[in-house]
Amino acid sequence: MTEVLDSRVRITHWLCRALLLALIGAIGLWTMMVTQTILGGIAITLIKVLPLLFFIPDVFRGRPRTHAWLCFVLLVYFCFSVIYILSPSQQIMAFVQSTLTMMLFTSAMLFARWKAQQQRLQQQNIQDQEAQAL
Repeated sequence: MTEVLDSRVRITHWLCRALLLALIGAIGLWTMMVTQTILGGIAITLIKVLPLLFFIPDVFRGRPRTHAWLCFVLLVYFCFSVIYILSPSQQIMAFVQSTLTMMLFTSAMLFARWKAQQQRLQQQNIQDQEAQAL
């Protein structure tokens, strides 16, 4: 059971890191394509991705609580991308963003769940070993 759980945690952690960076890149690319000026595009891109940038250090460290909070923030990005899907000129990029957001949401949620289970099992094993030592 622990080997399966370890592999699940490892895979979802890797997916979260890759998808978070891909989502930030997609939002940046999309914003730069839509805006007319470089300076304005950079400013708007920073405003759009700033909430996601705050999550990068803790997502890379693998903290389950951060992944849970990331899921809440991703709901806002998903709502905006679904609204933009209705715009014919931005439909493709909105679909890409909504797909990346759904994939990141799912992997972050599963990582938070499985990592918490893994930590619980490790704590239980330590307690069992201490009880046997006494």
